[in-house]
Amino acid sequence: MRVKTFLIVLSAAAIGSVSLTACVPLVVGGAVGTTALVTTDRRTTGAQMADNVMESRVHYEITQQIKDNIHLTVTSYNRRILLTGEVATEADKQLAGQIARNSLEVSSVINELWVGPVTTLTQRMSDSTLAGKVRSQIIATGDISLNQMKVTVDRDIVYLMGLVTSQEAAKTANIASRVSGVRGVVTAFEILSQAEVDERMKLVTSPAAQHTSESALTTNNVETTGTTEVRLQ
Repeated sequence: MRVKTFLIVLSAAAIGSVSLTACVPLVVGGAVGTTALVTTDRRTTGAQMADNVMESRVHYEITQQIKDNIHLTVTSYNRRILLTGEVATEADKQLAGQIARNSLEVSSVINELWVGPVTTLTQRMSDSTLAGKVRSQIIATGDISLNQMKVTVDRDIVYLMGLVTSQEAAKTANIASRVSGVRGVVTAFEILSQAEVDERMKLVTSPAAQHTSESALTTNNVETTGTTEVRLQ
C-alpha cells in the first residue's frame, strides 16, 4: 500500500477564474480516470470506530498541552491523522504532531498546521460551507463515493483523505480544484490498486474475515512520499 500526498496551490489569477465548470489544468499522480461506484466503506468496522474515537481523543490531548492561540481540526481515516488549522509557533506545530503520533493506535500523522494567527469565526463558517460544496460536487460525479474519503477545509484549502485508487485520487482532486472559492487542494490519500480494493472489500463485507484481518488492513508499514507542490499558472 502506498500513501501519496500532493499539494496544489492555485495562483491568484487562477483563483479568480475557478468555477464549477471552469477548466483548470491539474495533474495529480496520473491521468484522470473513472472507476466503478463502490458505496461500501473500505475501512473495517473497527477502523471506522477507531477513527471516530481518535479525532476526539487527539484533539483533547493536543489542546491540553497547547492551550493558547490554537485552532485545531483533527481528521482521522484508517487510523491515520491529519492535523489542520493554526498554531502560534513552529514549536507548537511540532509538539502537536508529536502528541498525535504518540496517541493510542495512531498509525501515522500528516501535520498540515499553519503557523500564524487563528482564523476568524467568519472564515470557519465559510470553510464549512465550502466543504459542503466540495462534497456535493464529488457526489454529483456519480462514480466516486464519499464513503472512501473525508473532506476537510481550512482557510479555503481543501484536504482530502481516504482509501482510493490513483484514478479516484486524481479525479477527486480535479473536482475539488474546480469548486468556486477553493484556494488549494491537498490530497493525503492511501493509494490502492484495483486488486487491493477488491480484496479489501471482500474482507470488510465479511464479519468473520474482518475479525481475523483487522491488523492486516491497518498496517503501520506504509510507504510515504513527501508533499509535492504543483503551481498552476
